Amino acid sequence: MDMSSSERSTSPPVQAISSAGSRRWIVAAVLFLSVLAGFFDRISIAVLFTNTDFQAAMGTGFDPTRLGLLMTAFVIAYGFSNVFLSTLVDLFGPSRMLYLSIVLWGVFMALMGGVGSFTAMIVLRALLGVAEGPQFSIANSLVARWFPPHLRARGNSIWTIGSPLGSAIGFPLTTWLVISYGWRESFFVLAAFNILAILPLALLFVRDNAKGMEAAPVPVVSGPQPSYRESVRLFASDWRFWLIVVSSCGTLIYLWGLNSWLPSYLIHQRHIAPDKAGLYAALPFLSVFLGQIGGSYLSDRLGKRALVAGLGLAMAGVFMYFVSFMPSPQTTALMLSLSGLCWGTVTPVSYALILDVVPRGALATAVGLKNGLSNLAGALAPLVMGVIVSRTGSFDAAFLVLVGSSIIGGLLMLPLMRKY
Repeated sequence: MDMSSSERSTSPPVQAISSAGSRRWIVAAVLFLSVLAGFFDRISIAVLFTNTDFQAAMGTGFDPTRLGLLMTAFVIAYGFSNVFLSTLVDLFGPSRMLYLSIVLWGVFMALMGGVGSFTAMIVLRALLGVAEGPQFSIANSLVARWFPPHLRARGNSIWTIGSPLGSAIGFPLTTWLVISYGWRESFFVLAAFNILAILPLALLFVRDNAKGMEAAPVPVVSGPQPSYRESVRLFASDWRFWLIVVSSCGTLIYLWGLNSWLPSYLIHQRHIAPDKAGLYAALPFLSVFLGQIGGSYLSDRLGKRALVAGLGLAMAGVFMYFVSFMPSPQTTALMLSLSGLCWGTVTPVSYALILDVVPRGALATAVGLKNGLSNLAGALAPLVMGVIVSRTGSFDAAFLVLVGSSIIGGLLMLPLMRKY
């Protein structure tokens, strides 16, 4: 029997469904490029920690405590921005927030290329952190809108691999730019990449939903859907959400500690030449990329997100512990890569786990709160590790911070492993 005219008018056409199915992967690819660019901006400062021209311009010399503060200032602002600005993603839509964010990244990176004091650099690093804070909430919200539940870990894996690849490509790229052209020029190039490459792609392809339809239909739930305020109350009173948050603190302590001090560790502790240190620093993050692909596949295939994330994070800490015992730069790189491989399984699975326990009406707010609090914890890692290096003269001692945080964070997933 033919459908009624009202049924025909409310049913999305097959062509629209097919278009949305292919378009979602383009949206995910643009999100990947935006995260890639964001991580270029975030980690570029770590390469400059060993650059004497930069140290002279900032008036710091090689002072691990003050240099570590440049990364900590960014991550603290990034954490607070996650908490307070991610609400805007729910209120105004993720695509608009993405456009605005990319513009601000480019502006602040260009301004950093022109500063002449440590104080000005600290301020601009903090402003960059504010501008980049909502990024993961934006991406996670778009995945929730465009991808059905059985594809969300894989959808998240596409943009989250921008994080390790941003470091893997960013370390040697920034090293090359600094050696070839200078530290100021490296900032100008990265600013141009945001404005001239990433922004046009976002404007062209990223929308909140596919035109004329809901691109990723959610299961029908009987009864009225909870309001934004009620959705916030539901996840804020859910112990599962807070357990994921605390575990994520271990994940982000590892990330920011490694991103901040890996090049310096390789140069000062392992005596690797600066032009080669960027390549060695890239290897663990290439392994993170592989871990994210494997972890997201296992998570969707097995439906055991907490098991994959918890085991991966704990093993990342175990392998990191053995780094200091390695006798050569090559074996050190191998152990760092194994640690990165395990750590990589965590991030896309963690975001998919959030989608399993948080009401969609406040998803960006929940992700922002999770990211914000865990990044605030992670913000302490560069500074604390810098203080340890200053007092002990040993990067191996400082890296124990990453070991402990990872193992504890992994163990915290145990209560969720039975159901998730």
